[in-house]
Amino acid sequence: MHRVTDIDRTSAARLMATLEALADPRNEREGVGVSELARRLRRDKSIVSRQLRSLVEVGLVDRLPDGQHRLGWRLFALAASAGDQRLRELAPPVMRRLVEVVQERVHLSVLRGREVLTVHCESPQRGIEPVWWPGRTSPLHCTSAGRVLLFDYSEDDVRETLAGVSFEGLGPNAPRDVDDLLRRLGRARHRGFAFVDRESDADTVAAAAPVRDHGGGIVAALNISAPSYRLRGRLTWAGQQVAAASAHLSRCLSGPAPARPARRTSA
Repeated sequence: MHRVTDIDRTSAARLMATLEALADPRNEREGVGVSELARRLRRDKSIVSRQLRSLVEVGLVDRLPDGQHRLGWRLFALAASAGDQRLRELAPPVMRRLVEVVQERVHLSVLRGREVLTVHCESPQRGIEPVWWPGRTSPLHCTSAGRVLLFDYSEDDVRETLAGVSFEGLGPNAPRDVDDLLRRLGRARHRGFAFVDRESDADTVAAAAPVRDHGGGIVAALNISAPSYRLRGRLTWAGQQVAAASAHLSRCLSGPAPARPARRTSA
């Protein structure tokens, strides 16, 4: 087994310092040159140049045609994958605590094109669950999760995303068109959470709030759904509860990863 040495730690620290310097918002469009990066890092230009060549070779850094450098797409893909893993790890206990409070089914959902994809579900012990929810998709424009996943979209983005989507054949309180949806979206943004009352079908009500990553971007939605007769009178309260849970999960995602207990080894 390879032992981590002081040299390894120093190399990793230098690598992180280089990547953090490249992550400076000033570099987003035009990148940064070797000389400027060496100046910021207070290192020899030749050492920085060699490190950048290695990072370019593995795809963590892009070298632009004019010789400037910026973070590469492979790094962003790795970061997204790590974020997904942390979300899958951190969300279930938060969801279970929310289930204990509201005594209703709680979903974790993400945006997939024009649909909402459920990736995890926690339910109260109320008998046999009638539907296997993970992997199930639902419309973006008439669900509480879909509404909060659109929170950061501009009006033009919403119109473009929903271009050609039919608003027919839904629940009795579904939005009539994109303009109606945008008005409801604006009210939901102001509240900080969304709720729908028999929009996707004739019986279901739901409430949802966005989950954000360390950069403030929306990565998922937590939502509660239930039959109208059971939750409709508590819908605003339910929305407040799911908003508090989503805010807590967002803070967890933004913080450092929790330390794992050391593995026990046999003597």
